[in-house]
Amino acid sequence: MAKGRTVSAQLLTDDDKKALETCFAISKKLEDLIPEKDKKKEFWEVFGKVHMSRDAGLGVGGGKLQRDALCTRGKTDKAPFSNRNLRWHPLIVADETPNYANEVDEIRIENRKLVFIIGGKQYPSEQVHTLERVYCAPFNKWHALVDELKNWNDEDWTNNSCIIPAAEYSPIGFSVETFGVLGLIVTSTFYGVKLLDAYDSTRTIIEEGLRKNNIQISEYFPSAEKISEVVNCPLCLAPVNGPPAGKDFGERHPIWQPPWRKSKREEGKSESLQLTHIKPLIETEIRHTPEFARYGHRWCNVAMADHSVDETVDFMKAVIEANKDRKTLSP
Repeated sequence: MAKGRTVSAQLLTDDDKKALETCFAISKKLEDLIPEKDKKKEFWEVFGKVHMSRDAGLGVGGGKLQRDALCTRGKTDKAPFSNRNLRWHPLIVADETPNYANEVDEIRIENRKLVFIIGGKQYPSEQVHTLERVYCAPFNKWHALVDELKNWNDEDWTNNSCIIPAAEYSPIGFSVETFGVLGLIVTSTFYGVKLLDAYDSTRTIIEEGLRKNNIQISEYFPSAEKISEVVNCPLCLAPVNGPPAGKDFGERHPIWQPPWRKSKREEGKSESLQLTHIKPLIETEIRHTPEFARYGHRWCNVAMADHSVDETVDFMKAVIEANKDRKTLSP
C-alpha cells in the first residue's frame, strides 16, 4: 500500500502558493492578537504554522488548521489516493462524476505509472496537479486496469498516490475561508482573543488574499453578526475548550501502549478537538465549506458518524424517548 508522501508533494502551482501564503498571513495575524507570549508560541506550533507543500509536510510540517482546513486525510491504501493533498487538488475519484467536475477520457498504465488522458493530452501521476480544471476518474474508468493493479506492490502505490476522494474536495476559496473560520474558533476559545477583532482582521486578509486568485469571498463565510454562533461544538453546543455537553465523565482507563511508538491516546479523549461537518461529506456535493466545517468534541463527532447534526439530534431524541422509563444501572 502507499506508505510515503503524495506524488509531487513539494510542487505547487502559482495559485497553490498564493492560497497558502494567504493562510500563513491569517495565522500570523491571529498569533499577533493572542495576549500572552507563551500562548502565541503554542498556537503557532500546534495550530497556526503553514508548510508550503501539498500535504502539510505529511502532517508534521504544518499545524492543525492546515491539516484540517486545507488538506485531505492521510491514506495508506492499496489505491492511488494521496497520502494527504490539497483539498482543491484537481483530480478526484467518485462512483460517478459529480456535476462540478469534468470526466477524464481514459486511464492507462505505462511503465507501472498511471496516465490520465484528457483532451488528447497525457497527464502522468506526477503532473496531474497542474490540471487547470477539476477532473474525475469515475468507477467505470478503472475496470480495464483491474488485473494489473491488483498485482501492484507498495512502491507502485506510493509512486501513484495522486488522487483525492471527491467527498473531500473543496475549491481554493472555500478551503481558505474554512481555514479562517477554524482559526477564529481556536483563538477565541483557547487563547483569549476577542472574536470580533479577530473576525474583522481575518476577513480582510481572506478578501485580499483570494483576490490574488481572482476569487471573491463567498456568501457562506459567516457574517460578523453570525460568527459567535460557530465557536461552540455544533452538536452539543458546549464550548470546545471543555468537556462534551459540559459534562465531565472522568479519566479514561489506562491501556498499554508500546513505549517506542508515538502515542495518539490524547487524540482519543472525549473532549479532543476534531474537525466536524454539520452535514456529512458526500461525493455529489461540495460540503467542506465555511458554512459546514466546524470544530467539535471527539465524542460528538463520533456520535454523528456519517450523519448531519439534525439527523443525529433526531436519533438522540428517539433514543431518549425509547429509554424514558429505564432506570440508571448501579456501577
